[in-house]
Amino acid sequence: MITIDAKTLIQGESQSDYISDKGFSPDSYGLNLTKTRGWLAFIEGPTDRGGATLTGNIIASAFDKNFSGNDGYFLDDEGNFYTINGATFTKRQTAAVDTFSLGTSELIQFMGNTYATSAQRVMELTGSDLATIDSGWWTGLTANIRHPMERVESKLYIGDLNTIHTWNGASSTSAEITLPTDVNITSLRKNTDGKTLIAFCGTTQDASHTRGAPGRIYFIDINTKTWTREIDIDTQVEGSRAVGGIIYVTYGMNVGYFNGNGITFLKKLRTSTTTYSHNMVAMENDLVVRDGLNALRFGDLGGGRVWWNIFRNGDNTNHINCLHYKGDNKMLYAFQGASAGTGLLYEIDYDNDGQSGVFLSNRYVFSEKNRVTRLELIHEKTNGAGTTEFSAYYRDTEDNNNLIKTFSYLN
Repeated sequence: MITIDAKTLIQGESQSDYISDKGFSPDSYGLNLTKTRGWLAFIEGPTDRGGATLTGNIIASAFDKNFSGNDGYFLDDEGNFYTINGATFTKRQTAAVDTFSLGTSELIQFMGNTYATSAQRVMELTGSDLATIDSGWWTGLTANIRHPMERVESKLYIGDLNTIHTWNGASSTSAEITLPTDVNITSLRKNTDGKTLIAFCGTTQDASHTRGAPGRIYFIDINTKTWTREIDIDTQVEGSRAVGGIIYVTYGMNVGYFNGNGITFLKKLRTSTTTYSHNMVAMENDLVVRDGLNALRFGDLGGGRVWWNIFRNGDNTNHINCLHYKGDNKMLYAFQGASAGTGLLYEIDYDNDGQSGVFLSNRYVFSEKNRVTRLELIHEKTNGAGTTEFSAYYRDTEDNNNLIKTFSYLN
């Protein structure tokens, strides 16, 4: 007898659809496994928070560190800035300069203000609701490359090819830190010690978003303003995010973590060829990372840290552009709508149960022909009114889904 129970669920998804090394197939999606450990629930239906207000496609977000009441700040690829406060999503400013693109532009809060990078400059927005914007706050950055930003102690660090500029809230220093001329900075991240800046770099001066070039990692002492360690890696890091004291990174089609001496591999992504920092987010002590249409979560379900799929864009074939954790177990997912320039921002509350998801067991291989005589599904959630319905299928050796039965009953 094959039984899928709580112990199965806490093993997370298997390595691939054909390797049954964990609890269930990686083709599963919309699984809400953390509300009750070992209990399988699907996510609730997403709510569109952007509505008619969102004019472009969101590419970056920042948390409200000023505790002004906003749950987040957003930047789209048309240079528009937004805030979200509860269910209220509001357009605040437009920067009619340069170009903004996923992976190149950054958004961050520092000393009460909000800063954003375009293709060749930094903008400063002031006020909790972004009341004013200075689009020419810092001009002359190297055009059309990535300009990541990070805060370490009392300074804001701005990446610009192989140099790092700084701002302390009162004065700026151009090229305060200079790295070797054969690198370009792809991501900046504060080290877990809280006082060292880590620069993830590609080893090419054209600053391309290539995934094949080698990379380097630099430990930078912010007091001496020099790098103290240089680590060579096989492939440049595209994005990074600190979660629970661990710096997770993406490179090529892979997710890994920085181990202090290099990159340790965690998971192969299936569809996302380039995953940037804003495609990753911390959700409590878990990592959430986009993989094309899907959002994957990495956390401890009770049997160690495992992966499972918590969201899939079922609206269209556009990949997720930005992830933002709103707090209180609520996630925001941004992606392009049906046509260019029609962005969507969906919110899901993972404290609520829903019916949007698919669970696939692992493949089971038998040495000879077998007959399934019993399939037992225990379903303990019903609607308060109306009809509850779900379907069970089996997948044959040619990957065709075949309906076993549709179950339907009144509340």
